[in-house]
Amino acid sequence: YFLHITYEKNIQLNQTHWTKQNVCAVDLGLTNSAVCSIVNSDGTVLARKFINQAREKDRYATMVNKLKKAQRLSGVPIQAPRYWNRLNGLRKFIRIDTATQIIRFAKEHGAHVIVCEYLGNMNVHGAKRLRCKLHHWDKRAIQQKVREMAHYEGMRFTTVNPKNTSSLAFDGSGKVKRVGRKDIAIFSTGKQYQADLNASYNIAARYFIRQMKKSMSETNWLRVATKASPHVGRTTICTLSSLIALRKVYATV
Repeated sequence: YFLHITYEKNIQLNQTHWTKQNVCAVDLGLTNSAVCSIVNSDGTVLARKFINQAREKDRYATMVNKLKKAQRLSGVPIQAPRYWNRLNGLRKFIRIDTATQIIRFAKEHGAHVIVCEYLGNMNVHGAKRLRCKLHHWDKRAIQQKVREMAHYEGMRFTTVNPKNTSSLAFDGSGKVKRVGRKDIAIFSTGKQYQADLNASYNIAARYFIRQMKKSMSETNWLRVATKASPHVGRTTICTLSSLIALRKVYATV
């Protein structure tokens, strides 16, 4: 698109102060392509959205299994260009459709920033089936497409540390458990919640906590963090409840 069409557009990214921003937090996953939530700087969740292409993913899985069976029966690697063309087409559709729905959702709710987890080099040691799913997961391509589309609309794009976003409950109750269905998180209080939605809340919270820390001196930040919670200073264990506690103290500074 950029190579074949010459165009000019003066794009200015929004300069809204972080205290007045709405953030679209995105958790990319394997079960759902993406789970999004709109969160403001006070920690209030304004909207939620689940994005998934169930039909296309089912077709993709069926074709991958057929290709594996054909290679197993032949005994030697086969090219199968028609299979790969269709598989690549489905992957491209899932990638573009996911990014498009994220941007549309963010625009509908007036988001100023889109926040994702930093999914760089992931070292995964698990079952063969999980490794296969991750191999076909276009996480970087989706994020790059979202970044391009967000900038074109004047929205900013950033990433946060992914550590513990899924394993900590957004209400501050501690670690969550996964029993049976992996998309359900069981809090230590017995509460059950959608795991990816829980992660998206924590992603948004980490962005706002980072912006809050950057906006004040180290001395003031330590004072605010100490009053809010003794653990807020460690970014990798911050959750939505941490943001709410910090905002209450920040309002009095």
